[in-house]
Amino acid sequence: MKICIDARSLRDTPTALGRYAATLVRHIALQDRDNDYVVVRRPSRHGPIAEQENFREIEISCDIAAPRNILTGARAINALRADVYHSLFHFLPAGVRAGKVVITLHDFIWVDRPDLADGRRLHRWVKGSLGRIGVKRAVAAADSIIAVSETTRRAAIDDHAVPAAKITTIYHGVDPEWRLGFNGQDSALPTAFANRRFVFSLGNSLPYKNLPRLLRAFAALAEPDLLLVFAGRGEGNAQLLDLARQLGVADRVHFTGALSDTQIRACFTGALFFAFPSLIEGFGLPVLEAMACGAPVLTSNCSSLAEIAADHALLVDPTDVDSIAAGMRRFLAEPELRQRLGQQGQQRAATFTWETSARQTLQVYGQFADSAGAPSD
Repeated sequence: MKICIDARSLRDTPTALGRYAATLVRHIALQDRDNDYVVVRRPSRHGPIAEQENFREIEISCDIAAPRNILTGARAINALRADVYHSLFHFLPAGVRAGKVVITLHDFIWVDRPDLADGRRLHRWVKGSLGRIGVKRAVAAADSIIAVSETTRRAAIDDHAVPAAKITTIYHGVDPEWRLGFNGQDSALPTAFANRRFVFSLGNSLPYKNLPRLLRAFAALAEPDLLLVFAGRGEGNAQLLDLARQLGVADRVHFTGALSDTQIRACFTGALFFAFPSLIEGFGLPVLEAMACGAPVLTSNCSSLAEIAADHALLVDPTDVDSIAAGMRRFLAEPELRQRLGQQGQQRAATFTWETSARQTLQVYGQFADSAGAPSD
């Protein structure tokens, strides 16, 4: 079969969506030497995702989620005449044609909660409108849907009338390097907090990440020597800094910007615990990677986060500042709890592998082998 994998969710700056795209493609390449693959990606300063002989790449500058891509067709992709087209994000180019279409469905945030997807009113209206159209159309057009969590799968079936036979859950994995944690020198940590007690949080600053409540919970702690470290880019960081000033903790809150994987692993290993109280997540890869590094995790008792973390993390109500603060206080007061959950989290993370993700994805492709041929018009 000729299989086209649309990996345009991969960017040069690290994101969880990009890590999913790149790592899944690499592991598919390691397992499948029989089918022919074309990987679609955005122009990049990095080398090929996979270097196996049966893999080649083409570049399309338009982002997979851009309005131009959603609304204007898929000439370059259709020219490939693929037996299977797999979008690793839950959007499809308008008019895409392939023998069979597969999408990875991460979440329904743009359909169900656009207010949490972007804090800027105009952006929220424009992107929300296009997002609802894009996600709904992709879900309807796909021959097979891969949900990244059982939470997402159940939402698709129960709330969006997706036939159960059409959708399957395939979890993300964790690379072995994350399971090793960080064994280097403290120099990988930014100097502002290299020798300090700190709580670590990672991700963008969009509303669904719930960072203002985390900041308010931190401010409620009677811990004058404790730092809160936010890693990641986002338009909301300036507003968070303003809130920190209002709460009187600006001198103990640090925004690092984007970090390398080595620095992130150093932060996971060096932090007292990792805090990730999102309101909505499709999967929650940072939670899994933190666990793999042995970091105790405080996360939400809802959406996919409770599913992925199970009882190997400290779960709190993300809508309640007092609940978040109580969880933080408990971690600070009980080092034995941090140690126990850190160890249990590593064991939990070890059950999620990219080898399994790739094998199960190949099984989805394989169900279309008998119908492989020229794409339908």
